[in-house]
Amino acid sequence: MNTLWKRKEELAENQLQLGEKIESLDRKIQQMTDESKAASSRKKADEEVLSALNVKMAAQKEQLQTATNDVERLEATLFEQYQEKEAAESKIKALQDNLTNVSTSVEETSREIEKLRVQKEETALKIQTLNEERSALQSEVKQLEEKLTEENNKASFYLEQKNQAEIEIGRAEVDAKNREDRLLETYAVSKEEAKARKVPEMPEEELRGKVRLLKRSIDELGTVNLGAIEEFDRISERFDFLKGQQEDLLNAKETLFQVMGEMDEEVKKRFGESFEAIKHEFSAVFPELFGGGKAELVLLNPEDLLTTGIDIVAQPPGKKLQNLSLRSGGERALTAIALLFAIIRVRPVPFCILDEVEAALDEANVVRFSRYLKQFEQSTQFIVITHRKGTMEEADVLYGVTMQESGVSKLVSVRLEETAELIK
Repeated sequence: MNTLWKRKEELAENQLQLGEKIESLDRKIQQMTDESKAASSRKKADEEVLSALNVKMAAQKEQLQTATNDVERLEATLFEQYQEKEAAESKIKALQDNLTNVSTSVEETSREIEKLRVQKEETALKIQTLNEERSALQSEVKQLEEKLTEENNKASFYLEQKNQAEIEIGRAEVDAKNREDRLLETYAVSKEEAKARKVPEMPEEELRGKVRLLKRSIDELGTVNLGAIEEFDRISERFDFLKGQQEDLLNAKETLFQVMGEMDEEVKKRFGESFEAIKHEFSAVFPELFGGGKAELVLLNPEDLLTTGIDIVAQPPGKKLQNLSLRSGGERALTAIALLFAIIRVRPVPFCILDEVEAALDEANVVRFSRYLKQFEQSTQFIVITHRKGTMEEADVLYGVTMQESGVSKLVSVRLEETAELIK
């Protein structure tokens, strides 16, 4: 029991010491903060004084420049007066020489000499005045230079004070930062959190319970995932890669749609040209096969050539104009043959197979069909599968399959051109 009591007293004493340390740290942090603020205030005041000195220095420099300009102007004037003096002396000398060489009036010469003497005195007076002004200006310039030097010394002093204040502020900030880091490392709390968590004194048991609860909460957080950074880097790299792939795919998609649009335009262009050509040829072939009449190909949706349908409107001789679906089987077959021949005339092919296309035609139309085939014999070779005599009569070569014996087929061919020569 005594041991527990001593342990309790030790813990209470440690708690009291920790509280005193925290309060001491808070006081030191507050002191450093106040010192930092004071140093900042001093720095600001020094900067204001330095700025005022700079303004004053600039004004004095301007005054010095003005005085220098005045001195230069006075020196130039003095130089001109000296030149005037020398000119006057030269003139006096010349007059004196003229007195010897030229016979002039003594009275005029005297007046001229007196006049020149007066001018000389006035010039000398002006020169003296200018010398006095020059001396005064030089004295003023010297005073301004001394004052400028003094102001420069003051500016250097305040600048040094400013630099010293900045160094002290930096040291105070570093010291405050170190104290905050130690507080964070030792107690895992920041300065603001420590101030916010400051509570009035509590009973020891309540404090112990609160400490146990906080430790349990820390334990429940679990271990720190040290591989989270590497995992983040890996996932970030994967994300950048997939993002680049996505951009490539989007660019490829845009390019593909552009190519598809160009292909659609080319298809529309070629389809329109081919349709107009076939339409023209169909209008010409139809009356040739039917012995008159007229027919036309019509687009169901001219605005959209990629999805439009094509309708055939035919008018055989002696009948009214109707849709192809309303015609008889023979008329539909012969119209389809006319369309086929129109396509071949637009786009000739070297080889074509027809499988009983004239089966639904009457004898007269079979003859027209077979004779029309002869028009293409120079450009297209036709293989026609047929049972109609009229078509066979116009063929160059006939091929037939017979079965003389059961299960045995035999191919028989006849070249009608050679047969015609034998008959002759």
